[in-house]
Formats: sequence, structure tokens, C-alpha cells
Amino acid sequence: MRFFNKILLIVLPVLAVSCGHSGDNSLDKDVDISQNVIPFELDTISVGNGAGIYSFGSMIVVVDGHAKDRILTIIDLPSLKVKGQIAQFGPGPDEITVPGAVFIDNSGKSISIFDYGQLKIATYDIDSALVKADYSPSIKANFNNRQFPDRYVHVNDSIGFARSITMDPKSRGYSQGLCKYNITTGELTEISDPERMAGLKSLFGISLADSIIAEGATNNDILNIYNFKGELLHKTEGPDYSSEVMKDKVFFREIEVIPHYILASYSGREGENAYSADRIRVYKHDGSYVKTLIVGKNITDMAYNQASNKLFCIFNDENIQFGYIELDDIL
Repeated sequence: MRFFNKILLIVLPVLAVSCGHSGDNSLDKDVDISQNVIPFELDTISVGNGAGIYSFGSMIVVVDGHAKDRILTIIDLPSLKVKGQIAQFGPGPDEITVPGAVFIDNSGKSISIFDYGQLKIATYDIDSALVKADYSPSIKANFNNRQFPDRYVHVNDSIGFARSITMDPKSRGYSQGLCKYNITTGELTEISDPERMAGLKSLFGISLADSIIAEGATNNDILNIYNFKGELLHKTEGPDYSSEVMKDKVFFREIEVIPHYILASYSGREGENAYSADRIRVYKHDGSYVKTLIVGKNITDMAYNQASNKLFCIFNDENIQFGYIELDDIL
């Protein structure tokens, strides 16, 4: 139970080549896009605070980590109509206890979800799970309880990228880095810079087309860009950058790497609203700053859909929970 509580706290809230370096100290290109946020509803379905959102081809998936019934809501694009819900919450072998990252296979027919409570990855045939009330998922893989992948991004069954979480039983804490993860073998390979700042916590996004990883720190004002080998290519320090991690202020919240740009939701705040972001910093793939999009609402999660060139967001706002931003005229 102690281990389960540690995982819950982490998952639900948690140089080989020369690199370019820049100080991102002139963030004076603010663009107000608050009127560009278009709301949409999930019909009669209610989703709790802290939900996550994913985009996969012609569907949007919402993950409700606090659901007491079905965890995954499947939304059709471009209609934005709910197709149904799958993945039963609970402690049973066919249920999900502590939901984590979600991914869809390359065929687009099955969806998998990490369960940090049962240390497994459960896979659902989407069409069957939507129509069969007693559907039983298959177990795609298991992982151990000492070092495991968090916020996994799938490439194929042999390679994906994640944050590595390594538990320290002596300190009762954990360390975090970037890693490659092989779903088939369970092999986790650290790719973090060996000179990585001690105690750095971060989020990341990837671009398959450009083979880059963009990592934004949550406890420092810094954006790092790596290739898929883990070699640091660019390092961009923001105006609040420090040589040590900071405990009171939260910086980057979500990262999406899209064609030509990196979209990084950014907080820069302390206190109650620190873990949401009311703006999005835009960078090029070389880490150079472009502009800041002022959203005017607190983003808790976001996902980019390339087919429609829309950014789908979940908000912590009394007037809107789900919305999207058309990027055609913004970027």
C-alpha cells in the first residue's frame, strides 16, 4: 500500500555532441488568443478535474483518472461526438486501478493504457470494447516497481519514449530522467544527459518526423532539445532560469512538438494555480523563441491533432472544460 500511494502521487499530479545554447530573456511577443478558444462538450458525460487528453488520427481520447466507472472516453473527429467509453475502473484483473499514459497501435484499431496500480499495460480492441459491456482487455506487458516509464509516448512495440521514474527506498523519494522503453521486452534505457541538473523534473514531447525530443522543466525555466539518441542539441534558458531547481514556482506544464514548432504550456506561477498554465510559449525546433500565446484560461492538459491543425485543451475554468484552438491563422 505504501508503494501504491507513492505511485499515485507521482503519476496523477509527476552531452555526446555540442549543443546550441540560448538565453530566452526577451519574451516580449505576447499574442492574445483568448477569443480563439472554441468550446465543445462531451454530451452528457462528466469528467473530473485532472483528466488528460490525447489525439490519435481521427479520434480524441480523454482519460479520467478519478473515474469510478469507465476511464477512457472516445471522441470522433471531426464531429467531436462521443463514440462511447471503455476501460472499467477497479482492482480486478480486467480493470484499471491507477491509469497512466495511453497510446494507440499503428493500425489505429487498439488502444492501450498503463495501469500503475497493477503494474501492467492493458490493451483494448476499440470497436469491440465500445459495444461489449463484458469486454476483457488483453495484457500487453508488465513492468517492475522500482524503475518504470511515466508519460510514455509510443513509436512502435520496440521503441517509445518516457520519463523514467526510479524509486529510492532509502529516501522514500524518486529520481526522474528521460528514457527509451521497449514494450515487448520491458527494457528501459536511460537517455538523459549525464550532466543533467540534479533534481530536475520535466515533461516532454517528441517529433517522429524530425527525431527530436523537447523537454520542458517543471522546476526550472529551461527547455532542452535532444535527438532520439539522447544527445543534447539545444538548451534554451528562460528569464527565470536558475543554476539549481526551484521548489516554489512551477514552469513548463505540457509540451507538444508539431511541424516547425514546439508548443509549451507555461505557468511561471506559485500557489494554487501553479500547476496549470494560462499561456503557451512557441519555439522553433532549434529552441529559438517565437512568441507567447496568451490563452486567458488555465490549461491543465493539451493535445495536438495534425490532420486538423488544432490544439485540443482541457481547462480549469468555471466557464469551459474542453476547447480547441485553430492554429492556421496563429502560427
